[in-house]
Amino acid sequence: MEPDQILPAESPDLARTIAALANSGGGTIFIRGDTDTARAALMDALRAIVPMPTCPDEDAAARPAHQGIARPPEVSIHTPGERENGLPVTVTPGASLCTVDGVVPVFEDGTVRPLSLTEVVRRAGSGG
Repeated sequence: MEPDQILPAESPDLARTIAALANSGGGTIFIRGDTDTARAALMDALRAIVPMPTCPDEDAAARPAHQGIARPPEVSIHTPGERENGLPVTVTPGASLCTVDGVVPVFEDGTVRPLSLTEVVRRAGSGG
């Protein structure tokens, strides 16, 4: 199965891409690089996302409290194939929108596009 996105481990867009997948129905991402570097980059990216997605592979001591969040997004790390140099990851959406630096990233027309919180409220139709 082809991933929705392929990014190098050092990409500054990793957190926004993961949040966009969570906000747009979920999907897969392949983080290029050696496995340890890709895993470290993934954990750094997850810490930049609010609410922070759960990740069964992360260190239990480093997990934040998810109190008050009905169902945060979840990230699953898969075992890379023998010839793959990187980390395949699946993102499952949660019950709330994810933000990175106060912006809600979404996928539109195959690219990550930031929505301001004002635009999210306007699209939701609350008139705010």
